[in-house]
Amino acid sequence: MQSIKTSAALAALFIPFALAAAGCSAQTEDAQPAAEPVAEETRAPLKLAGQYRAFLYEPDHQAATGGRHTEAWQVLREDRVNFHARDVSQADDQTDPVFGEAANRERIEAMVANGNLTEQSARKIVERNVLVAVDIYTRDGEPERLDVSVY
Repeated sequence: MQSIKTSAALAALFIPFALAAAGCSAQTEDAQPAAEPVAEETRAPLKLAGQYRAFLYEPDHQAATGGRHTEAWQVLREDRVNFHARDVSQADDQTDPVFGEAANRERIEAMVANGNLTEQSARKIVERNVLVAVDIYTRDGEPERLDVSVY
């Protein structure tokens, strides 16, 4: 019986110190209601903005400086520059609803990085003349992602 009294006495001494160390209080009169959780901002879903096909051939592989492009996104961007700004295209090339604006063409690198392009497909785009089918996705009206299929 003595040990129960001793344990209760020790607990009565220890609990306030433990609560204080944890930043808590044993008093409940001043307790504030828990704050409402703040909703995290959610991103808008991707929206398919358009699709196009393009035959990527020699003019698409050449940089304006005369060198050859070494990255697939560069070839894809050059194709859209050729199509929209230079009126250079092939019979299989189609228009798109996004890359008529130069600022959107500048986003192609990031859009490809957000897309589904595999290393093998990227290598084909850089090394060969290929037909591609491209899906363009936007988020909140801004170009966000390119999914590219190589044929």
